Amino acid sequence: MRPSRRASAGRAASAKTLFMRWSRWAWSWPGAILLLAVAVGVAMSYATLRWSESPKPEVAKVPGPARIDEPAQAASEQRFAEIRQAHLRQLQPVLRTDAEKLSEIGRRIRAEGRVTDVHKDRSDNAVELKSLFVSDRVLSGDLQNHYAEYSRAKERLRRNVSDHEEEFRKATFLVMGRLSLPPGAEHRRQEVAWSLLEKCLEKGPGMTLTMRPDGYQYTARGRSRGYEGTTVVAEDERAAFEAFTSFLPDVDVAAHCESLKKRAAGISEHAKKLSTDAIGLVQGTTLPGECKYTERE
Repeated sequence: MRPSRRASAGRAASAKTLFMRWSRWAWSWPGAILLLAVAVGVAMSYATLRWSESPKPEVAKVPGPARIDEPAQAASEQRFAEIRQAHLRQLQPVLRTDAEKLSEIGRRIRAEGRVTDVHKDRSDNAVELKSLFVSDRVLSGDLQNHYAEYSRAKERLRRNVSDHEEEFRKATFLVMGRLSLPPGAEHRRQEVAWSLLEKCLEKGPGMTLTMRPDGYQYTARGRSRGYEGTTVVAEDERAAFEAFTSFLPDVDVAAHCESLKKRAAGISEHAKKLSTDAIGLVQGTTLPGECKYTERE
């Protein structure tokens, strides 16, 4: 039996009604969100699938470090070590000479109360003082690159000795201005002053006048002159000796004397220690520090 037209029309009307209801629900706010979420999920799944199927780009390979030629590097290091040892052997005689000169500085200051010769010209003494702190014209300056502490200590000693020499000069002029001498003995003014400072620094008697049966002996600042066959003392030497024995140091002269004695003692100890330090550095087997002579090729 065929369905009647009325039944078919009823089913069509029901389907149309159902579609219209679903459409109104789907386009409502919650339904729109749901549809949008479904659409986004489908799109992402499709994109992921396409990406996984597409050919992967090749990653560029970064070249690794070049292989080090170990024998060549070892030879280079050996050559560098030999250069440093050769330079150490160059510096050792300089340090040994330093030790000798520093020892001489200490000896002089202990014996004379100053380093340079008081009887020499000031410019000559400046040259000698410089030579006492420079053992090699070229390499002495390089010591600071390898033995910085020792070099700084030696420079402090050099300045201290220089200051001591200058104070001795000022003290000499101060004493000379305090002396009273007759015109005939004026040329002995500096000699008397040096003799007084020698006594003040406790480095000797200063000045003596000794009478003997066969003559007399005049000594000033370590230099003696003997006169045989006469007991008559020269007037200038007698006047100089009298000025020496009658001199009474004032506050300023006494202050200079104490300062000179204190500095001389410090110079002596400092020079002795540095001399020992220099010998210790000579005995070292490795060269610290860098300089132009030890640069890598």
